[in-house]
Amino acid sequence: MQTSKKISEQTGARIATVMLLEPDVIARLALADYLRDCGYRVIEGYKPEEVFTVLEAGTAIDIILAQVRLAGDLDGVALAKRLRESHPGIDVILAVGAANAADKAGDLCETGPQQLRPYHPQELLRRIQLLREKRRVRDDGAS
Repeated sequence: MQTSKKISEQTGARIATVMLLEPDVIARLALADYLRDCGYRVIEGYKPEEVFTVLEAGTAIDIILAQVRLAGDLDGVALAKRLRESHPGIDVILAVGAANAADKAGDLCETGPQQLRPYHPQELLRRIQLLREKRRVRDDGAS
């Protein structure tokens, strides 16, 4: 499988930025390293409010990977709803630990039932690539 970095080098496409919200620092570090190795630019965070701080600073985010249960005033579902209204160009992948939470999160995300924890790196990469391709097709169709 080609990594996003290799694909972007071949096609000249911009490298996608993923913001990773994961309260477990060990899981966050490992997942962030994996995504960077796959060629993505990764911004790490702990609380949903950090997403808006990054956006207000003018940093573009393409995809947010967040757990449903997060620290702070917003959970992952509330974050996805708010982003859908205020930043519809950002795709969201919600990670859940229980199947019933996947049903709740599934209504907000483009790729159907969401990523279950523990993370399966190749499945996560596949979902990110699927979202990027869908976004590319939508953007090309709107031109």
